[in-house]
Parts: sequence; structure tokens; C-alpha cells
Amino acid sequence: MKYVDRFRIPFSYLNVGEELSVIGTAQIIENNVCAFFASFGKDNGTLSKKYGSIWVFVKNKFRKYSKAAWNEEIVAESYFTEKTAATVVVDTVAKNSDGKTVFAARTEACVIDLATQRIRRVSSVDFPEDIEIYDSVAGFEFTRFEKSALTEKYGFNVPSTSIDVCKHLNNVEYLRFILNNTSVEEELARPVRETELNFVNQAREKECLTVLSGETDGYEIYEIRNGEKVVVRCRISRDGF
Repeated sequence: MKYVDRFRIPFSYLNVGEELSVIGTAQIIENNVCAFFASFGKDNGTLSKKYGSIWVFVKNKFRKYSKAAWNEEIVAESYFTEKTAATVVVDTVAKNSDGKTVFAARTEACVIDLATQRIRRVSSVDFPEDIEIYDSVAGFEFTRFEKSALTEKYGFNVPSTSIDVCKHLNNVEYLRFILNNTSVEEELARPVRETELNFVNQAREKECLTVLSGETDGYEIYEIRNGEKVVVRCRISRDGF
């Protein structure tokens, strides 16, 4: 089973360089993965009503391979590449009309019980046991984050407009707050090529979070913390195309 969506790059998904932005890429991935789950009746609306649970992203890693302009036609394909008792991994590959890969992504998700906030087995929501698993063609695996020396950058209170239907800070919004450390000039001179996020804990409206950053082996390393508790870890590469 594969989910395929054909669309044109919206103007709101562009960056200052007039191409598909990092945030726009993350939004496409989120939309495609959620639509994929909905295509076989396992979306969050169904899970919350029928099973008292929701899917949450655990990890999301994506790499941009080529530029995409406003109104350019894109075909995004999502499919399962891994399944365990507690998690699934969805790969999303987007190509332009010439068949050239624009970006590839790997997204790991698990089921959280709404009452206990604990991870549930995938089988507890009647996830199809015979779901088709494909080989990954993304060209990368998830990274094991090592401890890094980080410096506090700024703090913020989670705004209501960043809360999604699951009543927590939307996964794309974490990335937006992280990228607020980047100037327009830096984005133009050193565009982001690869982004990886590990979602450790949920954040909710009005909570006070802190963004910290550092550098390891040429990668920008970020954390968002709620006090001493890590909420998100992030690794960014700016080596361009």
C-alpha cells in the first residue's frame, strides 16, 4: 500500500529565496503522512474517538535533494518501511514532473494513550498486521544523538496558534522556533539541506520553553527544553545541494 498525492507548491511554502522552504517541506511531510493514515482508517480523528489514542511523531528526518519553485508540480509518495510492536516508520519521497527527487523523509510514529499519555502497542488500535512494508530508498537512517555542549539562545511561551488538533505544540512549530535562530542572510548564503528532529516530550499551550544550540562535527545541534526536561532534539546540516 502506498499513498500518492499530486499537487503544486503553494506560495506560502516558499522561503526568502523563492523556493520550497524547510518549513514547507516539513508541512508536506506531515500532511502526506496524516493523509496516508487516513487512507486506511487509522488517522488521529478515528483513533481518538474509537481507541482513546493518537499517533505522535517520534522522529522526523528529511533531506532536500533539489530546489522546487512556486506552483511547480510535485508528486509525494508515502509508504511503510518499518513496523515494530510499538512504532511504524513511514518514508515520504517527493519528485518533480521530470522525476527528479526534491526531498526524501523518514518519519517514525507511535501510538499514545490519551488518558495515561503512555505508549501503546500498535496492535491496540487494530493496525493491519499484513500491512505492506517496502524497502527504504531515502538514502539515510536516523541518527543517535550524542550529548553536546549547548548554549541558551532564547525562551518563549508556547502560543495558542502553535497548538494543533492533538492539543500539543505541532511538530512543525518546533522546527519553526529552532529556525528563528537563523537570519535571512544566513538562509540565503547557507541553505539547510538536512533536518532531523527527535520528539522526546510533548509541549502544551503557555508552557515556557528554552531553545539551546551548539555545533558538533559540522552539524548544528539544537534542543528545546521545558526547564530541565528535553522536549525536542534537532540536528541540521547546511551543506547545500
